[in-house]
Amino acid sequence: MKKMRQLCLLMVLLAFAFLPAAAFADEAGIGVQLNGDALQFTDAAPVMEDNRVYVPFRAVFEALNADVAYDQASNTITAEKGDTKVSFVIGNTEITVNDNAVSTDAASFVRDGRTYVPVRFAAQSLGATVGWDSNSKTVVMLDKAALQESLKGQFTLMDKFMTYSEAYSKAPMAVKGTMKFDMKMADGSGEDAVMIPVSGDMVIDGINSAEVASMNMAMTLNLDELKAALEKAGEWTEEDETMMAQMKEFDMDVIMNVKTGKMYMKSELFGMADMDGNAWYMMDLNALLAETGMDLQALLEGANSGSYEDYMMALLDTMPVNDAAGCAVLMQTIEQYQDKNFQKSGNNYVSTIKDETEGVVSTMRMTLNMDGDKVIGYAQEMSVYMGTAPLMTVKAAQNGNDVTMDMSMNMEGMMTMNLSGDMTYSATTEKPQGAPASGETVIDLLQMANEELAKAAA
Repeated sequence: MKKMRQLCLLMVLLAFAFLPAAAFADEAGIGVQLNGDALQFTDAAPVMEDNRVYVPFRAVFEALNADVAYDQASNTITAEKGDTKVSFVIGNTEITVNDNAVSTDAASFVRDGRTYVPVRFAAQSLGATVGWDSNSKTVVMLDKAALQESLKGQFTLMDKFMTYSEAYSKAPMAVKGTMKFDMKMADGSGEDAVMIPVSGDMVIDGINSAEVASMNMAMTLNLDELKAALEKAGEWTEEDETMMAQMKEFDMDVIMNVKTGKMYMKSELFGMADMDGNAWYMMDLNALLAETGMDLQALLEGANSGSYEDYMMALLDTMPVNDAAGCAVLMQTIEQYQDKNFQKSGNNYVSTIKDETEGVVSTMRMTLNMDGDKVIGYAQEMSVYMGTAPLMTVKAAQNGNDVTMDMSMNMEGMMTMNLSGDMTYSATTEKPQGAPASGETVIDLLQMANEELAKAAA
């Protein structure tokens, strides 16, 4: 019975995957990241003193494209970038920015022949935004003004892609499709782990618009392997038999409203997972992003502007600097979609970005299918490999009204998953449902999770 309830929860989580659609610090030390790239310190590493991170002064100033000078007689360091001039005396807590004195609570110092400066004050004095990722022990810096200036006029091809995409979002479109999947997830760990197998089909039927998508997902599961595994382990019960009969076919209704920033899910599957099977479960994306410092509505305004450059600028404006991985991914995205990174291939344009970090190789490829000067379709691919072993591959493509998708994941000993499917768009006069009907029960998933955490902590 326990494994069947775990399977119900697993299927709830899996449903999220079917909705349409890096540089880190070394564990032994402190990392510093600028615009998604890890700064290299060859002869003097960053240090932490009194909860402040200090770095060799020349490394951080030169990384920010400043001209650096040191006056030995006055023990003064000067950095100049454009119209900004920063100077300070080693050991003094006062920094001068364009002849204006700024008091800080951290002073530079000399250690082992190297001069260290507080990285936050040094970077902020030259206009960079600075944060701290406590998980990876990384100082995260974004020179947003310099990035935004360098990106002007660099996304003309992606503007054509946005024009193509608007045709499928301005007016409501009916969406119909099918998905096939098979997956296994570990129950337990180590030698005691048992892989829970499940496979099945899903039929998707819904309506999509620029601001709202509502759809029904009808699932049919093949649980024969699971039943055989439980019977072999001597864990099969009459309750399992009853629950399995209920789980072989079930529906899930989903509403995604980007205008309000809320997603709703409803299914009898929740009831089988000891939840309310008649209620809508809501996730507030505004609240989730706000916790990271991002503004969903600002991102939507950029996305709906018709300009990919505006969208990238909105991402930069709202990107929090307390997530080194997030910043690295954002910078990689910005890198990939600039005009300079697209290569002509026949009638099409292809952009490929490849990264290797500590044996993990990730590759992202975007292909724009062209008819003259217009985008008529696209293909996106992403793969992550550990050596020669694939950890994840994702492929999605759209040509005309037809969309295909393939995805696989392989987390050794934890989970494997493969899914493939296709969808077709067609014009419709119907409008998508933007929220549950009045009077229906809506349960806030974040609030429910916080209440469960509070109970566990009590």
